[in-house]
Amino acid sequence: MSVKVLFLAGVPASGKSTIFRKIREKHFTELTEFTHGAAKGITQGKLAMLGVFDGSTFEGTDRLSMTVINDAIAYAKTLDEDEGKHVLLVEGDRLFNARFLRETRASLILIDAAPEVLEARHRERGDDQTPAFLKGRRSKVENFAKKHRVGRIMNNNQADQERIVLGISKLIEQWQQ
Repeated sequence: MSVKVLFLAGVPASGKSTIFRKIREKHFTELTEFTHGAAKGITQGKLAMLGVFDGSTFEGTDRLSMTVINDAIAYAKTLDEDEGKHVLLVEGDRLFNARFLRETRASLILIDAAPEVLEARHRERGDDQTPAFLKGRRSKVENFAKKHRVGRIMNNNQADQERIVLGISKLIEQWQQ
């Protein structure tokens, strides 16, 4: 297997997009955009990130088609067939399901934040996500974490963000050695 898929998941406002923006700033200095069917993203060398990155509030995989899963899996498989050790970074809810994680053999990084932190982040960005939607996303994450025995990493502040970015960066570098 020549591709390592790192998947960052969590409830809305847990900081997924912010962490991936910091990863892009650190690792994607000369990026190239790619399209593989409905799958879009950026690459730099043997590092790729799925999503549309245009500075909007909900960027990343949230900006991809709802039907992107087949093309995203196919893209991961093309990286797996290529020489060298590739890393594919994925975040968000769009591809957060058992099929994508299983077929790409993704390593899941599940983040969360304290309720008061999540509420403050929702207020700061002026979210219009309904309480029912947020409750549904929370249930999805809780059920997945319990079923697959995945621990959560708390992302309540700047120090937590820096620790998570550093951890992901180390995983990237270790895989590509």
